[in-house]
Amino acid sequence: MPGTEPDDPTRRLVRCGMCGRPLTGTASRRTGLGPACDAKLHPPAPDIRTRRREADQDPLPGI
Repeated sequence: MPGTEPDDPTRRLVRCGMCGRPLTGTASRRTGLGPACDAKLHPPAPDIRTRRREADQDPLPGI
């Protein structure tokens, strides 16, 4: 398709807002941040299931 090649001279150069590197991916160009810089600003949410663990408990007396 014309206009979709990265080396196409008619395509406007978009640079990362943090580091200034040229952006090539559609999502990166849309957000204005490269994948590495976006990961620095928006780290993935912690997985709550990995932080849980079962506690070892003694049985209650009399039950």
